[in-house]
Amino acid sequence: SSGINAEYGISVDFGSGDKLKERCEAIFDMCEGESFDRVYLFNNHGGNDTRLADTYDDAQEITDYFMLNMVSFQVLTTVFLKKFPGVTHTCVNVSSMCAKKAFPSMSLYCSGKAARLMFYKCLAEDKPDVRVLNYSPGPMKTTMTENFHLTMADQRTREKFRRFNEGEIKWVDTDESAKKMLVIARDNNFTSGEQIEFYD
Repeated sequence: SSGINAEYGISVDFGSGDKLKERCEAIFDMCEGESFDRVYLFNNHGGNDTRLADTYDDAQEITDYFMLNMVSFQVLTTVFLKKFPGVTHTCVNVSSMCAKKAFPSMSLYCSGKAARLMFYKCLAEDKPDVRVLNYSPGPMKTTMTENFHLTMADQRTREKFRRFNEGEIKWVDTDESAKKMLVIARDNNFTSGEQIEFYD
């Protein structure tokens, strides 16, 4: 921005498709009248699932999951790109190793992450003037992951997260990973559309 530090508070329900475009537009309309040299969208949609793939037979449950984790992600990105004309846009998808590799008890999560990764890869091809970063922050202890050792249906996944929680495997520090993501986005030396892992 032009030396302006501002914070805006807004709550948007990304789980509902009703007037989703208009609700996304309202987010960026809060910045109207300000000037920017570059604008960034950090997109961290993501909901967990803990069941086996063959247990999902409720169409509404699946639809709701992808409304929150893919449809709203795509609408928000598209609305963002139409705002702030004449300014370089950088879109950052907080991705995951799950976007590239299947994990037991995580079928919806992996599918959603893979869809988002591919959408941003296609975006980079369609819009060479937009900078597109897929950043995988590594395994971190969050409100989503802290109980996976208890809730995952698959024993192998439970055991993996038990080892994290008991310190046998080290979690990635959230602040360290966030700082690395910000530096990568700021320095702008990445290949647009590609996924960068925390461990790279």
